[in-house]
Amino acid sequence: MSGGELRALVGVDTGGTFTDTVVTLSDGRLGVGKALSTPGRVEQGVLDSIARAAAGLGMSLPELLCRTVILTHGTTVGLNALLTGTGARVGLLTTKGFESTLPIAKANKIHGLDELDATMPVRWRKPDPLVARPDIAGVSERIDVTGAVVRPLDEAQARTAIRRLAGRGVDAVAICLLWSPVNPEHERQLAALVAEELPGVQVSCSSTIAPAVGEYERASTVVLDAYVAPAVGAYLRALQDRLRDGGFGGVLMILRTGGGAEPVEHTLRAPVNTLRSGPVAGLAATAGLAAALRHRGVIATDVGGTSFDVGLVVDGTMPRASRPMVHRHALAIPVVEVESIGTGGGSLAWLDRGLGTLRVGPRSAGAEPGPACYGRGGTRPTLTDASAALGYLRRLGGAVDLDVEAAREAIRTHIAEPLGISVVAAAEGIVRIAADQMRDLIRRCTIQRGHDPSAFALMAFGGAGPQYASWYADGLGLTDVVVPELAAELSAYGAVASDLTIGAERGLVPSPVLEAGAALEAALAELTGEIEAGLTAAVDAVAAASGRRRVVRRSAALRFYRQQRRLDVPIGERVDAAELARLAAAFRERYERVVGAGAAPEGTPVEVLSVRVELTVPVPAPPVVVRQPAVAEQIGERPAWFGGVEHRCAVYDWSRLGADAQIEGPAFVESEQTTVVLPPQRRAHVDTYGHLHLVQGLSGGSL
Repeated sequence: MSGGELRALVGVDTGGTFTDTVVTLSDGRLGVGKALSTPGRVEQGVLDSIARAAAGLGMSLPELLCRTVILTHGTTVGLNALLTGTGARVGLLTTKGFESTLPIAKANKIHGLDELDATMPVRWRKPDPLVARPDIAGVSERIDVTGAVVRPLDEAQARTAIRRLAGRGVDAVAICLLWSPVNPEHERQLAALVAEELPGVQVSCSSTIAPAVGEYERASTVVLDAYVAPAVGAYLRALQDRLRDGGFGGVLMILRTGGGAEPVEHTLRAPVNTLRSGPVAGLAATAGLAAALRHRGVIATDVGGTSFDVGLVVDGTMPRASRPMVHRHALAIPVVEVESIGTGGGSLAWLDRGLGTLRVGPRSAGAEPGPACYGRGGTRPTLTDASAALGYLRRLGGAVDLDVEAAREAIRTHIAEPLGISVVAAAEGIVRIAADQMRDLIRRCTIQRGHDPSAFALMAFGGAGPQYASWYADGLGLTDVVVPELAAELSAYGAVASDLTIGAERGLVPSPVLEAGAALEAALAELTGEIEAGLTAAVDAVAAASGRRRVVRRSAALRFYRQQRRLDVPIGERVDAAELARLAAAFRERYERVVGAGAAPEGTPVEVLSVRVELTVPVPAPPVVVRQPAVAEQIGERPAWFGGVEHRCAVYDWSRLGADAQIEGPAFVESEQTTVVLPPQRRAHVDTYGHLHLVQGLSGGSL
């Protein structure tokens, strides 16, 4: 961002409770904003959040919008439609004789269950279907594994099938034909027929959305796309209108589930790519901070209003899931590996009457009505209410004054009195249970994947991460526990720094990788041409704004002969015999890292399933402000409860802490957006960039 005119980059992340904004200006200034999310009118929460950031920079909302050259946004609209069952009524067109692919779901009743649930037969069931069985229609056609047409598409029979779906009132149509990744011609013909018979109805083709081998995963993905597309499309168009009316004339980019961001017009072609975009932005920001702090491995932990998300950064990269899914539905698109549980600040605390135990989550109070302490009509106790009752929080998000008495009353009525304990004991129990659940997920994401947590640092962010990191990081033997300066807005920080990324994939006839040179070269050339032909003015605008050159990355999906598990391996510039041998060797090496030593014998053939090309335009990272050394000066104190004992706790203003400042618990470090809670026997020091590093005991050591 060079030149004399003041310009801005804006990142916005919408969560279940709050919407966060980070703004970077070409003069080096950085602004942040936080506002309550607005379910049902999500774009209003986005504008409110941007307006708060603008005010902090001394601007009006229209003034900031007219100076914004790139606005990058992570949205949960599609995911919310999936989680609440409010997506479109989808009709599925598939090859005749394969109508049961989705209902069968590989006959796997534990598909998508975690390790604990998979051991409990009472929980075994298939994923809830997104398409009713009568809304699945077979069409007469057949393409074989080589891409040859065995049976031409029967147009008359296809029109009859489409009209039957129209009679059933479908809002969207998903198309998934056998071997369409190898030859998409029949899907294209069928899409044209749907457009004729059902004008205006959403149409999603698997050969466009997820052109990968794997019939069930491909069908699941294209149905998910059709299911969320109307909701995501309506929201993004409404947001575009509101931004344009406010003076925005720059490029709107949307974060992708597989990492990076893409112009909004690309997102509208495949809205399924937004389903897990929010957590990925936080992980991307973690990768950048890890590099600055020289940590090779980092556990990213994001505690928001409704969930706790965990992802890993290993040697500077964000691993992609080998068997991605969302809400137990399989995906056949690139997905950065992030695991989530329903434990966040707004998670409801409740009593399991059958077991007589206290539980926290997965149900949430959300933004409306929110926790009882918000004073917006909520009466059920949440994790945030527990923190308020214990004295940990007084304000939230720089926008909400907490009603501590309402929090205490909710805990007393629903938890303390039924259990016959004090409000303080009940509140501490809520915090302890939530932290145990968070720590459990960290262990599943590290130990159960073959990683030793003691080799990792931990990054605690999200609006509530700084409040509970001292508890959930305890006992893991971590090398460092970092609370970033912009912890509450880290996902928005990751959004504003996300590179523009446009990808395309092509399925291949499965064949030994050592014999696939010609097929690989042809597919790579075709995909590169396809991406270049589809580039819009938005891409050139991003390149001009960032001042960076385009980067092209190529990869191949490989597997052992007839296995299900596939792994992606980068492809070099030349696809010759040496490169093919390197691909096979790299696959074996990575396979052993994932599965275990000795699991990749030399004699087993390696097959190539598909190739992928990604074009990236790097976006400049937000400016870094170096703090000067200074002694921590206390700005006040307040009472709080730890371990059933009331303490007088020092309070510090985070913005006034200098580098190398030392803080001993019990204490609170407050910013406009969040509060870092330091229990007794916890200590924190401030680094050069203003990040807090938490240690246990007055003499140091890890948490």
